[in-house]
Amino acid sequence: MVVRGGNEIKYSREGLDRISLCNMERCASFLARMIEKYGDEVLAEIEAEEEGAAGLGKQETDTAYKVLESDSS
Repeated sequence: MVVRGGNEIKYSREGLDRISLCNMERCASFLARMIEKYGDEVLAEIEAEEEGAAGLGKQETDTAYKVLESDSS
């Protein structure tokens, strides 16, 4: 049930609950469809980024050790 007061629209508690439930169900359905459609691709991209980030971290550490070794010489 919609109640108009002044310039704003207020929803009754039972109306808001029904609307919220409907919106949550639509959102969940949409997310499920997107995961089914793109989930494997997105997961592969995330894994590639994590592997790349891990490799970069190791390279940065190796470079830092080389700089420290050359400074101490």
